[in-house]
Amino acid sequence: MNLAIARHQTDLWLAFPNEIRDAALLGRYWELLNDAEKAQQKRFYFEKDRHRYLVTRALVRTVLSRYAPVEPAHWTFEPNAWGRPRISNAALALSFNISHTDDLVVCAVTGPREIGVDVENILRRQPTTVDIAKGFFSPCECDELFTQAPENRQARFFYYWTLKEAYIKARGMGLSLPLDRFSYAFPGADGISLSIEPDLEDDPGRWYCWLLQPTPAHLLALCVERMPASNEAPRTRKVVPLLCETPLSCPALRRSRP
Repeated sequence: MNLAIARHQTDLWLAFPNEIRDAALLGRYWELLNDAEKAQQKRFYFEKDRHRYLVTRALVRTVLSRYAPVEPAHWTFEPNAWGRPRISNAALALSFNISHTDDLVVCAVTGPREIGVDVENILRRQPTTVDIAKGFFSPCECDELFTQAPENRQARFFYYWTLKEAYIKARGMGLSLPLDRFSYAFPGADGISLSIEPDLEDDPGRWYCWLLQPTPAHLLALCVERMPASNEAPRTRKVVPLLCETPLSCPALRRSRP
């Protein structure tokens, strides 16, 4: 069944590689990859990394085929000037971005607008020293972080980290954007606000951001270009590519204001 997606809508597709181990199914994933992807998969030294890469590429290809009459194996991609892949199949009004940890892969899909997603396992990475924030976050973010009670700093650190990753991915420019030149703040009980230094040549009002928690172990940040009705909650599904999918409740912790 093909899905329709409006420009203001966002779909999140979540795959859990550790739950996908059927050899026959993995063989079908392999057949979807192009020669460059197969070569890249073989370069990973550890089996867990080869496995995650295979699931990731199968997820991207099968998910995109839900929105357009293109077979999963026939999708083509090209990098932008900073290496971010974009769909190169002609005349398709789709944008996507991916993120992964060891045990979760996320593919975010929307209409023809910029989008960035980041996901982190916030339990596996504990205890993360929040002191590294001083090397990456803006001064106001660092000040706010260290005003938090010690037991709350870890969670706040990941709020900043995932949102900043999602923003630079949405811009499509990677770490050429200095992380300390834009700042997030968290007004009220569930708000997100973004400020950007003038030298980055961007308007904070251009973006709508979400912080979501798809599982107790994972924090997900989403950054998309604002459109009318762009405050509509993302549609979220758990999927095993080529096999099954189910709606997934993904509570919103915070979001930008309309």
